[in-house]
Amino acid sequence: MSLHSRLLDACKSLDAALGVPAARLVSGARRPWPAAPRDVLCIRLWGLGNLALLAPALRAAAARGRVRLLTLERNADFVRRHLPGIEPLPLAEPPRPGCAPALLRHLCALRRDPPEAILDAEQFLRLPLLLVRAASGAPAVGLDTPGQGRGPLLDRAVAHDPTRHVADTFATLARAAGLPSPWGGPALVMDDAAAARVRARLLATLPPGGPLIVLHPGSGDHFPGRRWAPDRFAALGTRLVRESGARLVITGLCAERPLVARLLRAAPPETLDLCGRLDTAELLALLAQADLLVANDTGPVHLADALGTRCVALYGPNTPHRYGPRLPGSRALFADLPCSPCLDDRTMKRSACRHHVCMEALDVGAALSACRLALAGRAASAPEVHALVP
Repeated sequence: MSLHSRLLDACKSLDAALGVPAARLVSGARRPWPAAPRDVLCIRLWGLGNLALLAPALRAAAARGRVRLLTLERNADFVRRHLPGIEPLPLAEPPRPGCAPALLRHLCALRRDPPEAILDAEQFLRLPLLLVRAASGAPAVGLDTPGQGRGPLLDRAVAHDPTRHVADTFATLARAAGLPSPWGGPALVMDDAAAARVRARLLATLPPGGPLIVLHPGSGDHFPGRRWAPDRFAALGTRLVRESGARLVITGLCAERPLVARLLRAAPPETLDLCGRLDTAELLALLAQADLLVANDTGPVHLADALGTRCVALYGPNTPHRYGPRLPGSRALFADLPCSPCLDDRTMKRSACRHHVCMEALDVGAALSACRLALAGRAASAPEVHALVP
């Protein structure tokens, strides 16, 4: 586990140690809920993919009134460029020094200009809601996740259902908050200039030919046990090039360059490496132009879903029934072992597993078959989950 992952784990422990008893202390009478709130504050710190899943509800609320979003600084540009009408309140990522001063500024602003209602889209954190609720005096709706002590902070509580897809969970939260029906237009707005840059780069560096396939071997900064082995990504890419003349592009974060380097050593030589070379707008543009994304359980899966690009997604520590792609024709591979899923909201998304047999059980042949079906465009009324039982 990286130092960054350890620090995030420490932040979760601190949130639990302080947040649970503090929530009990502030519990009291439920605050009245406005009939149709037109000024809403949403809380969602981590997870670009989660913001994509929240996008239909947030854009619908913004069409009726004001929506502010308390989120990490690294998400702010995504919100401004791709979720018009949403006002980001950015925070430096804890435990960085800039987090506390930014949070204090936002809390003071919310005291002066409170929202009518708070929609807390976190599944287990307590301190952000506790502080925002105390500063603004506004009522809050959120998930009452078992074992997390969030109930006393919620004026309207939505029961946590671990069998429901997160997109449905967010939609239920929005309904409980009295927000309008989900936005019917595109969930994300594209950046035309970014799309033109990406198109020009692809034309300049990749030969014309087969389908454009994006391989995303990373999993962000949360639990690297979600990653399929780089050599398997490389083997899959080699087979796809051989069978269909696929044009391969690799994406990832700057911190994932060592991981991508391992993939590239075994990948076809014409593979285009864009790891750490794209901003968020360019990543969205690439996914929109791609014929297929092959990725671990991470944010680009949900971005591709929102853009209408089919995906083959690989799951183990998380379940695709809760976090999988939803676009018809997309496919999720899942070994469905007795120990899986081990990442759960009820355990604050923490797992002690260090032997990731659930990801090792996903072989290249199964992934290749899923890619063939997705590329063939076989009609499907819903995304498919292929459970692979060893």
